[in-house]
Amino acid sequence: MRNDDGVATSALVLLIGKDGYWWQRRAWDDDSHPGCLDFAAGGGIEADETPLAAAARELAEELGVAGLPLPESWRLGPEVAELLAMPLQALREQALHPQLADWLGKAGGPGA
Repeated sequence: MRNDDGVATSALVLLIGKDGYWWQRRAWDDDSHPGCLDFAAGGGIEADETPLAAAARELAEELGVAGLPLPESWRLGPEVAELLAMPLQALREQALHPQLADWLGKAGGPGA
């Protein structure tokens, strides 16, 4: 996402694996869109961060990923209920975080 001046304000991480794209289901007790599918990881960029550093921080916080290659098992943070691999087409039947729906061109669709 970008502000009115075109400066990036958040970093979003899209992971692609052999079984499709990896999506995060937000925790059921999350205060923002609980249970909705979202990007694998993402969040705001701190004032002293680059977008890449913010993406790395969010991967560590939400999925327990530190460095590459990606782990075979995940250490999910408290704001993540589960991590799911599925193709883009399968998302059409899911409740989506509005940011993900916008990215997919589905504004106004399920979960938006």
